[in-house]
Amino acid sequence: MVWLKIAFKNIVRRPTRSILTILGVAVAVAVLFSLIEFQKGYEKGLKEDLNALGAHIMVVPKGCPYEASTIVLHGGKWPRYMKEEYLDDVKAVPGIEQSAGIIMDAIVASRDNSKNKIFLGIDEDFYKLRQNWRFKSGGWFENEREIIIGSSVAEVEGLKEGDKYHIHDDSRGNFVVDATYTVRGILAPTNTQDDGFYFLPTKTLQKDFNLEGKLVVFLVKLANPTPENIEKVTLALKNSESNMNVFPLTELLNTMGRLIQNTKVFVLAIVIVAIAIGTVGVLNTILMAVYERTKEIGMMKAVGASKLDVFRLIWMETILMCTAGGLAGVGLALVASKGVEAFIKGVLSNTGMIQVPKGTLIGFSWEVFWLSMGLSIFLGLAAGAYPAWRASSVRPIEAIRTE
Repeated sequence: MVWLKIAFKNIVRRPTRSILTILGVAVAVAVLFSLIEFQKGYEKGLKEDLNALGAHIMVVPKGCPYEASTIVLHGGKWPRYMKEEYLDDVKAVPGIEQSAGIIMDAIVASRDNSKNKIFLGIDEDFYKLRQNWRFKSGGWFENEREIIIGSSVAEVEGLKEGDKYHIHDDSRGNFVVDATYTVRGILAPTNTQDDGFYFLPTKTLQKDFNLEGKLVVFLVKLANPTPENIEKVTLALKNSESNMNVFPLTELLNTMGRLIQNTKVFVLAIVIVAIAIGTVGVLNTILMAVYERTKEIGMMKAVGASKLDVFRLIWMETILMCTAGGLAGVGLALVASKGVEAFIKGVLSNTGMIQVPKGTLIGFSWEVFWLSMGLSIFLGLAAGAYPAWRASSVRPIEAIRTE
């Protein structure tokens, strides 16, 4: 305890140098903490989005299935469609408990400060798949001129049950979308993309958006979703119609997970550089402090301090600063989490291939906290070893002579 107090006082005696050293460690730890937490949050959020679909298999038009799945989960305009009659072929495949067809379209924002409006045409089969749906007010459609809106839409638009909602889009060439609906239901928050969608009866959206007889995606739920059954049904669906891409959602999750895993190389490179910079900074600071305190260390040894005492003191100072840097780094990561998360989400969104889950992705977990603190303490142990050994090797007579 005595050596701990002395080490702390020595750190406080040089506030500027100590603060800069702690900040160097903090930056390295903040980078590590943010990237690991984002990856964990991403995988968790993607699983929640896929589970919210209530299906085991997704069927989309021919093309890149992962780009299509991103649009299905995130919402948007899809340039290719499937014939509505294909849904009957899907329902005829043995082993399927429930299937639902969805038509999706969007009204693209005309101003930079506005957002695209994503519309989904759905039916009762879709509603049965959405196990997480609860209505904050209102309920399911009673007629074809009604609309159901997500919780975020209701908040932004200021809509409530019974309100009239008008849409107009004249950017489609010869066809103009111009329709008015009555708000039938407002969904309770689901913490998924559904919170930002507008839902219409399938036939209504097809007619009002000039998409008669077209669907964008089929969601398929199996009666017995074992890996063998999923593979069997997937193969049967692929054989039923050549103009469809069929893939299990587990495959989508694994593929997107692998895409994120591949970025670990770059993440690791960034972390290694940050740690190396932090280590060199700590090593330089402590080594300079040892040179400046040569006379002081010599006096300590002259009055009875052993090599081990000096080594322990310098090492303890280093570990204390790195521990403080670790705590500051975690705090910095949490404070800057919104900005860092927005930046990473923006980069992933621009790829057009990776689905970015909704909600907070950089949170706090004790597992990552202790990993970050363990790294900062290890950094202190590694960076402080040489300066501590150097200090313990100082000869009292030579140290007292220096001035």
